[in-house]
Parts: sequence; structure tokens; C-alpha cells
Amino acid sequence: MRLHICLVILFLLFSAQVATAWDVAALPETPLIRVAVKALEEVVITSQARGVVASLAVKDGSRFHKGDVLVELDCGVLQAQTHRANAMARRQKLIQESNERLARMQSKSPLEVSLSRAEAEAASAEALAMEKLLAQCRIIAPFDGSVGELMIQKNQFVSEGQPVMELHNDTRLVLEFIVPSAWLPWFVSGYAFPVTIDETGGSYQATLSHRGGKVDPVSQSIKAYAELSGPHDGLIPGMSGTAHLKAPSGQTATSPPR
Repeated sequence: MRLHICLVILFLLFSAQVATAWDVAALPETPLIRVAVKALEEVVITSQARGVVASLAVKDGSRFHKGDVLVELDCGVLQAQTHRANAMARRQKLIQESNERLARMQSKSPLEVSLSRAEAEAASAEALAMEKLLAQCRIIAPFDGSVGELMIQKNQFVSEGQPVMELHNDTRLVLEFIVPSAWLPWFVSGYAFPVTIDETGGSYQATLSHRGGKVDPVSQSIKAYAELSGPHDGLIPGMSGTAHLKAPSGQTATSPPR
């Protein structure tokens, strides 16, 4: 009798352990997903003017602040043309004011006054256009960040539309990756997960910010974007790593797209 009771107890204990192990194994572990570190903004700056690079304040990897002058071209001819346009605008303004005074003394007709006013406005507009063109000889930083790639050198001649440098707004870093579209029901904004970056070997926390706007019907996948939370010093755009994701119980965990 005692032997029978012991056997029953051992069977129950073994069954409980097997059930527990089965429950843990049944949790849907998702495959490892590769992620790429990107800057919040990435832009390739092109030259809007023609000229020789007179001043170059940055190099590859340099940090800068919004409003800093990064590149200045030698636009001497354009500067002279701008001075002339401003002088012509002042001249036409003086003629307009003189004609208005003479008109009050009945020495100028209303038509002459109107014509002088129109000429003054045209000269002012031309001077403003020249000022805008001259301002394009200086490339100003559009945000705080760093230089990802510098494509010009000092004393080099650049033309309009020529790529000058690639800038990164790396004050905030994001992750870009691809996940199976079958994850859409549970992989939603606010989902938090750890990430391991290859280059640093460190582990970081990330939160899904948004997903792409369409599913690729061939690979049945969709782009996803996450923001890094907490300290992430040492990370720069272009690094890559692995996201460790886990589907909630009862949800599908399929292989990542290839």
C-alpha cells in the first residue's frame, strides 16, 4: 500500500514538471531580427551656387550646431553684382521720393510718379533676389548634428547642384528593421524590447515608434522603426545589431523575412 502511494506521488510530481516545461517551451519565441542604427534626420546638402570653396569649417565626423557656417564659397563676382543691385535700388528710391515731392508742387504728373514708384519696386526686388543668391554662397547647418561624409575640399570649385556633404541629426537615434507582416496584430507602437549592437557589444532598450505604411506582398514583411530610450553614448549611425523580440502568448511567431 505504501509503495503504491509513493508511486502515485512520484507520478504526479513528474507530470507537474513536464507540464511546466511544456508551458515554457510553448511560449512563442520570435527569431532574432537585424536592426540598423540611423539618425533622426539624414540629408545630403548640395551647393546652390557656383564658386571656389574659400572656407571649410568641418571635416568627416565633425559636430556642429544649428546655424553654424559649414562652408563658404568665394562669390566675389556675385557679391559685386549684389552691391550694384542695392545701389540701383537706392537710386530708384530717391527718384521716386523726388517725383512725389514735385508732384505735390504740381511739377510732375501722376503717371510719372507711378512709373518711378514701379521702377523703385522693381529695383528693390532685383536687389533682394541678388541678396538671396549671395546668401547661397554660405552653407548653414540646418540642425544640431555631425558630418557623416564630406565630399569637397578647400580651394575646390563646386557647381550648382553638386553634393557637398552628408549631415546627420544624431541628437536622437532610431532603429530601422524589417519584421514579418504576421506580427502586425501584436507588434504595435509602444512595444519595448532590448537590442544588442554588434560594434559596441552593449545592450540597449528600444521602443517601437511606428511601422511602415505598406506590406511587401512578396516577402510578407513590413518596415518598422524604434527609438532608443535611456543612455546610448557611443552609438553612431550605420551601426547594426540584433533585436530580441518575444511574441505574447497565443500570438504567431514566424521566421523573419530573407
